[in-house]
Amino acid sequence: MIGILKYIQNIPNLLNNNVGVVTFLVGFFAIYLYLKQKKDHKRDAARLILQEIRYAEKQIRKYKEFGQYILSDRLLPTNSWNQNIHLFVKDLKETDIDLINNFYAKSTYIDIMIRKISDWKTQPLKSLRLPSSLDQPSITAQQNVDPQQNIGVQIVRPLDPMQNTQKILKDVSNNIEFIYNTPVVEKLRNISEKRWYHLV
Repeated sequence: MIGILKYIQNIPNLLNNNVGVVTFLVGFFAIYLYLKQKKDHKRDAARLILQEIRYAEKQIRKYKEFGQYILSDRLLPTNSWNQNIHLFVKDLKETDIDLINNFYAKSTYIDIMIRKISDWKTQPLKSLRLPSSLDQPSITAQQNVDPQQNIGVQIVRPLDPMQNTQKILKDVSNNIEFIYNTPVVEKLRNISEKRWYHLV
């Protein structure tokens, strides 16, 4: 017990006599913590990006199977790629970055189309105004004539303002390139699985 107390009392003298060594150790530890924090942030960002790509592709596959998106869901609830792209510039080639950029751009565009359709469907119904001169609803109509009875038959087709939006949504969804099982995303997966002692 006395030996331990003597050792504790000598610690200040030991530190004063070895200021250079102590400064070096403190500096080394600070640099290590900085590099570790940076690496942890990069690894966590890679994991989030992998999750976002996997989830978006799952939603698009469902659309291709069932022909519609769930309007309350978004393909990219978050966009970690745009926020963290700078972290992966050294790890990915330009073509790799372009491929991921393209996937995120199209997924974001699909989200915009889904939101437009959702906004339109949730608008309160507006009453149809009848033009005073024609006394007909302002909707598209096509006049067909029955040749046997010589009677004009009017086929009324409601105007769908979302028809073009639906077409664009379908085109973009069918032409999006899946990347989750590609070598590009495998590089991100390797980054996401690096251990704490891998500082480079």
